[in-house]
Amino acid sequence: MADTQPNYPKPKKIEPETLKTIGEFGFIEKIRESLKTKNPSVISGIGDDAAIFKPTPGHELVFTTDMLIEGRHFDFKFITPGQLGAKTMAVNISDCAAMGAKPTVAVVSIGLPKDYPMANVEAFYEGLKGWGESYGAQIVGGDTVGSDVFVVNIALIGEVESGQALRRSGAKAGDALFVTGTLGDSAAGLHALQHPSAKTKEIVPLLIKHHLMPLPRFNVGRVLSTKRLATSAIDVSDGLSSEIHHLCDESKVGAEIHEEALPLSPSLLAYCEAEKLNPLDFVLNGGEDYELLFTVPLTYISQVVQKVPGETGTPVKSIGRMVPAAKGITLITRKGERLPLKAKGFDHFSPKK
Repeated sequence: MADTQPNYPKPKKIEPETLKTIGEFGFIEKIRESLKTKNPSVISGIGDDAAIFKPTPGHELVFTTDMLIEGRHFDFKFITPGQLGAKTMAVNISDCAAMGAKPTVAVVSIGLPKDYPMANVEAFYEGLKGWGESYGAQIVGGDTVGSDVFVVNIALIGEVESGQALRRSGAKAGDALFVTGTLGDSAAGLHALQHPSAKTKEIVPLLIKHHLMPLPRFNVGRVLSTKRLATSAIDVSDGLSSEIHHLCDESKVGAEIHEEALPLSPSLLAYCEAEKLNPLDFVLNGGEDYELLFTVPLTYISQVVQKVPGETGTPVKSIGRMVPAAKGITLITRKGERLPLKAKGFDHFSPKK
């Protein structure tokens, strides 16, 4: 089954009702009604002090969490509440995908201004629920607080067969380095939103879609895990230059990446040509692609090339190889130059870009 995007809820018309008029308990009751538990593994969901979940025998639990803050990670000038809900869930599912795990249950903590429209909150939760249920994850609880800006944090639990989780620490020198899909589209989409231009109006829709509606590579992670084809994996959330450093640090190896092998979409190339930008900046340092970066032993390369696209509908491409740690992390340019590849992706504690 190919990874596909669920339909995003249309933003609802803003109603007079706000969090201040409905109150915390009214808010909880509304959300509780819309998130009724359907997962048979959930013994108790919203309503108790904590949820109760029964894990599947023979599986290990995978935990991930991600926080998004208005003004730092998103801007409502560019994204609707429904799209934000879907994206918030998607980025957590991407972490499960990188581990080869199936999402199961999630708890959502949210901070909201008291005058925030309840209709927009409901649209946000519809986005969360739609994405979660399409991948098998049920929202079973959370917390609500007042805040000056919109803040949301999801804690997601996944399951993976015992001993089969993909990790960052398994890469070996000699392994091939693969990536799914294309890189740089999301960052270019954000750039297009922030710098609208009439001359690129026909080019940017796909780039913007990649930014607002990322597609976690869940099925790819499952194939790599269940068939034991990969030695390590990580999702590309902060940019390729940062993620390859994380992978190498945990595996105690180095890497060589070939610029000419990096997968670039026609939309990215056209946009960068029109705007006189270097696509490599988006590819290496942009972030929020949520593609999977993974390593494969030489003996499994043909299986990966055949099975992953065939079973998931997702293209994969080898972009380099892992080398001994002493050789460092290198970008080999189209001209054959060997340049040290520094981590320049998104940093949560750097000044806002």
